[in-house]
Amino acid sequence: MMKIARVLILIFAVLINICCENQSFDLSSVSLGDDAKKYDFENKDLFLKDAAKTDIIQYYADENKGITYGNIPLDNTMGTRITVYKGKVGAVDTNAAEKYALDFVEKIVKKHGNPTASITDKATVNANLAKPIFEKLKKLSPEKVSWNQHEKNTFIYPSSFFWDDGRNYSILSISIENDGEIRNKYISVTKDAYRNNAVFGLKYPTPPASPWYKYMN
Repeated sequence: MMKIARVLILIFAVLINICCENQSFDLSSVSLGDDAKKYDFENKDLFLKDAAKTDIIQYYADENKGITYGNIPLDNTMGTRITVYKGKVGAVDTNAAEKYALDFVEKIVKKHGNPTASITDKATVNANLAKPIFEKLKKLSPEKVSWNQHEKNTFIYPSSFFWDDGRNYSILSISIENDGEIRNKYISVTKDAYRNNAVFGLKYPTPPASPWYKYMN
């Protein structure tokens, strides 16, 4: 009986370790303004915690291990940052893995709907890659995406989207390299956290040089 008990304890310990190693978290489940306790960031082995400032807690996932955004893998070099301000989720800052960048853009655009404002840029991409990237972006923002008739394999596209839903600001930036590599950055922040300078990388009042100067106030 003792031998059987030991075996059962060993099996139980192994199962616990497997569960811990496979811990995962879907970042798209996080809603700004929610009570942070709802997401139990404290007891997830996915985040590092920085509570150096009063009323501001930062949760970091440097390599995004175990973290996705609606099943989309995230960049394992840029990481994710969640800001909790006065006990509530104040901001989410993340980047999708390059391979899934356009899927991520599609998900974010569908989530927020028509942008309050956007910035366009041009991308010149290798011939065999230009068309599929163009077509994907054209479906997401048909009025902002067009071929540049004067430059081969060059198209105009929205390099940044900005949304103001009344309570939160959200910004999605997209950079397309000549070799087709796509980088992105997404940050969504409550106006309360933003106006109290609680979020790393964002400054209030908005600097006049910012393209969102007339929108973020």
